[in-house]
Amino acid sequence: VERDCSNFARLPKLGFSIGGMLLNLEPRDYVDQVNGQCELAFMSLDVPPPRGPLFVLGIPFLQRFYTVYDHERRRVGFGVARHAGAGIAAEGLLVQVGEVAAPPRPQGPLTTLLASARSFLHTAV
Repeated sequence: VERDCSNFARLPKLGFSIGGMLLNLEPRDYVDQVNGQCELAFMSLDVPPPRGPLFVLGIPFLQRFYTVYDHERRRVGFGVARHAGAGIAAEGLLVQVGEVAAPPRPQGPLTTLLASARSFLHTAV
């Protein structure tokens, strides 16, 4: 990313492959533009082995994708977030690239939350 934003129009989507899905960020998602200056919106994180290296998806990712956490089954679900007045098309941001196993039927106190989230995620994509 050029600091003067001269290459902004040529920047690619950045894709993250998670669980058989490709979650893409557009340049407007991962580049901050302020007063004609551009810089990456990602924060560096230096974690040495054996815990690292790590990459934190952070704010650019969490603003683009709706995230549901299932602590009982240790899994995370994603859908393209809808922001009021944004009018940005979701096409091509969430793409299946591999085989996605059907999740087991949830049980316990999160059943209603997960069923609602699953319904939302299907309509958001």
